[in-house]
Amino acid sequence: MKNFLKFSGVILMLLMVLLVVALTWATSRLAKDDPTVIRPSYKNYEMGKGAADGSLKPNAVGYIIDSSGRGRIMPPMPAEKPMDIHTSANQEHNMSLRSCFWPGPRARNGVFTNDANSFSLENQFPYTGTTYIPTALKLPEGAKLIVQGDFPHMRHWNFNIYNSRGEPLDSLNDIDIQPDEGSQNPFRPGVHRDTKNRKYTFTILNGKPPLPRPVNTLYTNADAGSEVFMWMRNYVPDQSIDYLGGVALPTVSMVLADGKKLEGDAACQASNSPMRGKQLPSSVDARAWVLLTHLPWVDTNNVGAKDVKARPLQAFFSRRQVVIDLFFPLLSARQSKLVGGWWSNKATRYGYTYLSRNYGRVYVMTAKMPLTPKNWHGENDNPEIYDMRYTSVCTGGSLTAATTTDCIYDEQLAASTDSSGRYALVISRQEDRPVNATPSCGVAWIDMGNGDGMVSGSPNFVSLINRHTQVHANFKHSWFAVTQPGHEKETMGDYLPYVLNLREKSRFEALGCPVNKSKLWAMLPK
Repeated sequence: MKNFLKFSGVILMLLMVLLVVALTWATSRLAKDDPTVIRPSYKNYEMGKGAADGSLKPNAVGYIIDSSGRGRIMPPMPAEKPMDIHTSANQEHNMSLRSCFWPGPRARNGVFTNDANSFSLENQFPYTGTTYIPTALKLPEGAKLIVQGDFPHMRHWNFNIYNSRGEPLDSLNDIDIQPDEGSQNPFRPGVHRDTKNRKYTFTILNGKPPLPRPVNTLYTNADAGSEVFMWMRNYVPDQSIDYLGGVALPTVSMVLADGKKLEGDAACQASNSPMRGKQLPSSVDARAWVLLTHLPWVDTNNVGAKDVKARPLQAFFSRRQVVIDLFFPLLSARQSKLVGGWWSNKATRYGYTYLSRNYGRVYVMTAKMPLTPKNWHGENDNPEIYDMRYTSVCTGGSLTAATTTDCIYDEQLAASTDSSGRYALVISRQEDRPVNATPSCGVAWIDMGNGDGMVSGSPNFVSLINRHTQVHANFKHSWFAVTQPGHEKETMGDYLPYVLNLREKSRFEALGCPVNKSKLWAMLPK
């Protein structure tokens, strides 16, 4: 037994030494950019005249050091598209819309700030079709927080409660909120979207929701005095007037256990918590990403990608599932528990995959387009029949950098559909964009970006994310319907997105203008 304990002690010490060496090596990889990595340079990494807070600009290849001293690579800023919600015209005004409870809007880097350590930048794959307003709060024993405001003019709007791991615990969606007496909820079918009386009130309480559940109530799923996180999401405001959809920020008051009511700054102070207005650390440590991507069985230059003609996206279930699938595929579960993560939206399910520019410089993503409402031009009708309220596609970086390069949503994508109902979305770098990858030729385009966002990382890595939001109960072909990994095709049918590898732009340009999409669809698996 003594010999066994001695041997175990030696093994443990060796493992600890190995871990220290590995972490030291990984840290050295993050200290400065690898001069042997060839990166593309861009003229613009920011919107308009620069990030709204005036933060430092990156160099020509996107390298920048944030306020915590960590280096990273920013993705290029694509040119504005019609119906974008963050624009050079509204970014500074949007930045000013904040209060003591709502610390300010967050979006992809280059809009409000370039500082990954700032509260104005959400570093977990921030999506360009919505503006996030995260806050943190604590509720004393027996207290309740009352939120009041006007329903905004936008496509979709909701509130999510999270734990510190970014896993959604509870949510309250626009359509589920009962309006105040004398008002109407403009997100409900049959109600005019521009209705004048549009006030609401909802309550936040500690603990878990009881059964039956009271209307207009969010629950922290935590004990009294525990810090929780809440995000308000604002999807596609009408005409991009501002991120709040033309209404004021919601007001917050607190009713204490003894019935005393606190308003304004007093309510902010009573609900304050340490992380309000601050950036949480990245949920995947940069050193861990370096080590995982250099495991002997991982293709470091093409993490997660496959050199195939056509590849489907897969359903997202949890952070654990993503990491295991990427780096320990033999341990991938056939069944996976849906817990979300990376501050996911309970009203949204996600599909994702990874691409590599080493395998192809031009890709095309396609699926049958779900039926969604339209609102950007201020349409008044609120249709009863739709498949989902919203869908979109984004390109981005690694799990650590979690940067977003470019996005496109349904109204912007609609012009690329053909008589079969399929859309065609071209994905490439700006320099590789085919001359016929334009709306006038019948396709849409988004920027592939410049890699994983990591210092000494890969400039050829691409993450691809598809969102399905507020899916109608009668629609059975969305990411919500996928209950087990590997069942995407049988569940979603033609609505399952595939990515087609066209390799080079010359091959896509040979499809002409208008683009001969039948040749694209011939690449899909039978």
